[in-house]
Amino acid sequence: MAHQVAKRQVIVQYGPYGSQCPQNYSMKLEENESIKEVIIRHGFIVDAIGFVIAKPCGNTIKLRCGEYITQISGTYGNYKHLRNQCTIATLKIHTNFCPSGYGPYGQGKDVCNIHCFSSPLPTDGPIVGFFGRHCNYLESTGIYVKKDCGCS
Repeated sequence: MAHQVAKRQVIVQYGPYGSQCPQNYSMKLEENESIKEVIIRHGFIVDAIGFVIAKPCGNTIKLRCGEYITQISGTYGNYKHLRNQCTIATLKIHTNFCPSGYGPYGQGKDVCNIHCFSSPLPTDGPIVGFFGRHCNYLESTGIYVKKDCGCS
């Protein structure tokens, strides 16, 4: 799905990876904002994902200067402790400075019917947000990418 952002740019979704139930979270960066920290709570599987967003005025920076997210990857499957509900089992965050990715976060324990996922690399533009589904655990995740539409 693509949304018109500005003249000659659109936001494109990749995913969701994991559960195909309706999404219940979405985060998109505003103009001049950037993701400076990614917070992943995990144990046997991925519990939650969160972000620290820097405004143009500046915040504490966890990602190095010039570092940005380029891709997400991981696994999803049916978690036995949640009535075999589909959840994200492991998650990696890839950046331009760490192409192999930070993580994996989550051990993938007690998960069956495991499927691997990976957002496209290279993307056609910067990742400007995340979306998906979360209840007690992270059930699905996907990315928003800003790209040129090639239209005039």
